[in-house]
Amino acid sequence: MSIGPKENHGRLKKMSTLIILFTLPLMGCAVTPMEAHKQGMESLTEKEYFIPSKPVDRHFIGCAWSKQFGPVEDSASSDIRIKIERSFDTMKQNFAYNLGLSMGGQTIQGTTVEVKGGQKTKGAAVEIKGRQPLTETTVEAGLEGGKAQKSQLENVQIISPVSLADVPFEPDIPYITEALRLGNFELKSQAGVKAGVTASVGPGRAGAKAETLADAGTAGEGLVVAYKLHRIDPKTYSRQDSGRITLELEKTIDFPKADLSLRPQLRVIEAGANKPLPRNLLWSCDQADARSKDMVAAWVIELRSMDPKRKSLQIAFPAFPKIGDCQNFSGVIYSRIDPLTDKIIRQKISISILNEELSDSLKPLKWEAQVSLADESFNIKLVKQGDLGK
Repeated sequence: MSIGPKENHGRLKKMSTLIILFTLPLMGCAVTPMEAHKQGMESLTEKEYFIPSKPVDRHFIGCAWSKQFGPVEDSASSDIRIKIERSFDTMKQNFAYNLGLSMGGQTIQGTTVEVKGGQKTKGAAVEIKGRQPLTETTVEAGLEGGKAQKSQLENVQIISPVSLADVPFEPDIPYITEALRLGNFELKSQAGVKAGVTASVGPGRAGAKAETLADAGTAGEGLVVAYKLHRIDPKTYSRQDSGRITLELEKTIDFPKADLSLRPQLRVIEAGANKPLPRNLLWSCDQADARSKDMVAAWVIELRSMDPKRKSLQIAFPAFPKIGDCQNFSGVIYSRIDPLTDKIIRQKISISILNEELSDSLKPLKWEAQVSLADESFNIKLVKQGDLGK
């Protein structure tokens, strides 16, 4: 059955009216950054996420959190193994997406969209009809799939440590244990300019363009929009400390309660050997680690556990050449989670070389050092908004 000119004209008129009625609210009620931020916060039933004051693409897993400054890095801390998982939680996706908009984010990942005649697009050249890959595409007008559908199109990632026992928890200090990241978002690199926020689109879907004021930003793997924090539950914290114990060269010290023995010694590379010290040494500072290939002599503290599941550990201090401010070491040498109690159990060691000297022939003339060993156990608890002031 053919459609006459009058029927065709009437149908086009109805379609135009529907498009106008749909786009007017989007044009007349532009979402401000603060409104988008508020909507994102209200989408959570519990206030369990903290919003960065200066959003970047770094996750800061394992870093301490300051109420005023946000993530606080410790150069002496070791790297923490992380895992990245895709979020399929609609509430979390919606929350991350709203925050990405409020921070002045825009997508940087090209997607595929079904382009129909009459649809206005900006970005890469496309053909009318058919599916073509678009990059940096801003859809001026189109069907709005709802916040949940839009956010599901974004690469919402949950970044967390492989083991919470690796986080260097200290009493009364909150630590970052989860980062919520939009994997295909970035901030405009220019400060104080209006940045177009581009919503990702998929086959048969389109997004509406929004605008927000962007401060100086960064481009990288994505935009981190929120952090989750944990800290030690003080009611569950226990600690047993050995106190300061004097170390003697070539003499073994046993810690029966910790199932650990410790032996200090001097390691020297023979003249003309043309080979460095062992590679598996844990150096007391970054400078010594960087110069390890040129190190001729080192004071090495060997730790051996009575538990066959644990590996031995060798902590090294530079003896020749000497490196200033590299005669102290403090850190976690063992940690695990007890599945029966959910407690983190760990051992921490602190070693200080108070006085040492080598002869011209690289023989020990002076040696004075101390060690302390601490066994800790504790549960951790989630930090929510409002808890930091308590």
